Amino acid sequence: MTISAGTVQAVLPASPAPMRMGDPVLLSSSQARAVAFRDELRQLVAIDSGSGQQEGLDQVADFLAQRLSRLGAQVERIPANPSAGEIVVGRIRGRGSRQIMLMVHYDTIFPDGEADRRPFRVEAGRAFGPGVADAKGGVVMILQALELLLERKFTDFATITVLFNPDEEIGSRGSSELIARLAADQDVVFSFEPSPPDSVIKSTKGIAYLTLSVEGRAAHAGASPESGRNAAVELAHQILALQELGDSSKGTTVNWTRIRAGDRPNVIPADATATADMRFSDPTELVRVRDEIKSTIQRRRVANTSATLTVRPQRPPFPANAATQRLVRQAQAIHQELGLNLKAVAMGFGTDAGHAYQPGKQGPAVLEGLGVVGGNLHSPAEWADLESVPARLYLVVRLLETRPCPLPGPEPCRE
Repeated sequence: MTISAGTVQAVLPASPAPMRMGDPVLLSSSQARAVAFRDELRQLVAIDSGSGQQEGLDQVADFLAQRLSRLGAQVERIPANPSAGEIVVGRIRGRGSRQIMLMVHYDTIFPDGEADRRPFRVEAGRAFGPGVADAKGGVVMILQALELLLERKFTDFATITVLFNPDEEIGSRGSSELIARLAADQDVVFSFEPSPPDSVIKSTKGIAYLTLSVEGRAAHAGASPESGRNAAVELAHQILALQELGDSSKGTTVNWTRIRAGDRPNVIPADATATADMRFSDPTELVRVRDEIKSTIQRRRVANTSATLTVRPQRPPFPANAATQRLVRQAQAIHQELGLNLKAVAMGFGTDAGHAYQPGKQGPAVLEGLGVVGGNLHSPAEWADLESVPARLYLVVRLLETRPCPLPGPEPCRE
């Protein structure tokens, strides 16, 4: 059901948990932004912006460019070739020295027309609609947090760089290079994918797609099947031989997800392909899996067939690291100001945090999962928790205003 502003206030907690050393003015301002957050989220969810949907992506890019301009940002729009849509980059200048980057995507996985079929609605404090959590809720979190910074006249930063990209759901093919280049100049990068309740994300996995292609020889399936070389049969044997490529001790999974063979039921297939989804935390695992597959496919079950492997890296891992742990400790201390506990979780999906993280370099500290609390992602039941918005806004603004904790330290730090 659609709810009124008064109803939104009613579903928020009647009063926050007792504060220990927090900022009551910021908490009050964060709570007061609940209605504006909901209304802005409704506007964005009403626009179909699935990856590749040029018209909807352009509408969202227009909206984001205007919003950033009103926040005082210098705005640049960059085509995300070969993807559809534009990368919207805004830069807000301050008077300090810290370089900060906020980023999230605005494309979704949903088809054209989904916003009309499943319009934005709120039930029991949760918002529903296509992309409501992943990641339009993150987009609004950035905009509303910047509004709060402006309201608080906070300028103790050199530049806050905001990046909204239109192609994360298809591997960020047109934006990954820019993300990495901009992130290299930052002190800290905050990414706004959704997170589980009471959590931020300390690591995500890399993604690669592995395609195994088999070539055989076509023949009539009834008159002379023996003269053919069945590519489907060879592919089936190879897949069975490649079932144990994962390594649970390293967090590596390899799952064969798509198979195709032949075009007609009465023809021995001359070609067949299978694609596997690989997730990994250790970058060296990609080399190991590739080499194991190449070795295995040298052994043929169907004579006179050939097999080749194509590896398509989609996104590098964002591994657990000391710089991120500093930010986790900072976030935990901030949540404790509200009497709340905060977990740091490792997620099996991949995000653009992997492009922002700079392994082996003096790169930025990166923290993921600062968007809305949400669940059932990539499904018609996807939801975003509106009741958690004030606490999350409080967390984001305090992270922007506060420098990270020193290393190391097992306990949440306090400034």
